[in-house]
Amino acid sequence: MRKINEIFYSLQGEGYHTGTPAVFIRFSGCNLKCSFCDTRHEEGVAVTVILTGGEPSLWIDEAFIDRLHQAGKYVCIETNGTNPLPKNIDWVTCSPKQGVKLGITRMDEVKVVYE
Repeated sequence: MRKINEIFYSLQGEGYHTGTPAVFIRFSGCNLKCSFCDTRHEEGVAVTVILTGGEPSLWIDEAFIDRLHQAGKYVCIETNGTNPLPKNIDWVTCSPKQGVKLGITRMDEVKVVYE
């Protein structure tokens, strides 16, 4: 089970895929506490599906990504980059935070947030 904060359909509003229609799966829980975060981490419902956060790398694995691919989905992740990711993710956007060591070996896009 994964704790999900919300699932919603919208247009990607940032980065390379801006304007692309997408379903966002927002996890509850994160290993960092950024002052600008828009996720209500104390909320959420445990469900058996999963992908943005919080920190989604705490909850996903290759089998889950394989299931999304089998359903015909292109899988993107927005991560802080602190944890290793399944290698079968199609697009990785990393939003690194100051003073934190990266744990990923690949990223397709970097998103920088200024406070």
